[in-house]
Amino acid sequence: MVDVSELKKLEIFSVFSDKQLDQLAKMTDKKKYKANAHVYEHGDRAKFMFVVTKGLVSLREIQPGDQVGIAFEMRERGELFGAACFMKPQQYTLTGVCMEDSEVLAVDADKLYDLCEADPEVGYKLMKKIAMLYFERYKNAKRQLFMMVKTPTIVTAAPG
Repeated sequence: MVDVSELKKLEIFSVFSDKQLDQLAKMTDKKKYKANAHVYEHGDRAKFMFVVTKGLVSLREIQPGDQVGIAFEMRERGELFGAACFMKPQQYTLTGVCMEDSEVLAVDADKLYDLCEADPEVGYKLMKKIAMLYFERYKNAKRQLFMMVKTPTIVTAAPG
């Protein structure tokens, strides 16, 4: 359990009432990781939703035997990751790798789901935040794709 004051410091929790924050604090733990540690692995059951409170977490696609993988996004203080806990099949689709010593808040996904069912306002506010996050990811992916294809190579056949 974390103190409500820790949640109040983070923008993602700013939309919740004191009562809702108290409920969230009871299902949230603080976890510390060393640089290069994995918060979770691709394919793991998504048991937690995370918020970075200190450090930097890279969300990566890492294939078996791969050491580095492809970095898709970085999460820093105040940013949420691990929202796969809300979507079937509730498996993490990337690996969370700490780029430096890091601290995260880990919200128990099962308890959070139960709270959202019991208090639809919590669910609505949380899903609104998650939808904004995923829309930003979509815009970033679209921008990156555009950058890859914006300068097409034109191949012409030489006469004769």
